[in-house]
Amino acid sequence: MYNALFYKEWVKTWKLIALATIVFGGSITYSFISITQDLRVAGAIDVWEAVIMKDLPLLPTLKWLPLLVSVLLALAQYVPEMQDKRLKLTLHLPLPESGIVLFMLSYGITILLSIYIISYIILLSGLSIWFPSEFVLSSFYTTAPWFLAGLSAYLLTTWVCLEPVWKHRIINAVFAVSGLSLFFIDARSGGYNLFIPYLLVFTVLGLLFPFYSVIRFKEGAQ
Repeated sequence: MYNALFYKEWVKTWKLIALATIVFGGSITYSFISITQDLRVAGAIDVWEAVIMKDLPLLPTLKWLPLLVSVLLALAQYVPEMQDKRLKLTLHLPLPESGIVLFMLSYGITILLSIYIISYIILLSGLSIWFPSEFVLSSFYTTAPWFLAGLSAYLLTTWVCLEPVWKHRIINAVFAVSGLSLFFIDARSGGYNLFIPYLLVFTVLGLLFPFYSVIRFKEGAQ
């Protein structure tokens, strides 16, 4: 039965997954081309000086991409479920209701983590060709909040989509936007290092919110 549930989620999302893979690949390729061009034109010394002294970000094109992909994935998964209250049919499958919701969430999270981890490996491996380990580690800490924001955005968007009452959806959406803004506070390199564990906790707690919306949906909240 879980195989059938997986197939249902795959049918809804495979086009978006393919598009996200292409967009991430294009963004990473563009970043590498841009860095190579800067090194060729300005030279390694000037580029390194700009990164160190002016705090020039190495991967600016990736800042909003995880957030955008995650929101679109959640919409692709859960907007169809709420049309004509089709979620009722899904919840009536011969499986535990909590297990169904957890499986759907796990599907989305697994897809996102797969894209993120592969992107991270390629990015950090590529940066290590041109920059020392200190630069690579700094880039990891700089981009980590962006990728965590993607996971959190997926869970919060799911929470909003599954909420059966529009008034509460709006309230949830305001809370979601406010919470996600914490991941994008302007800070110099290293400024987020000590804050990342708190962002991780916020992301994990977001896993609980969709279950609350499903409970309200089952109870016929109005």
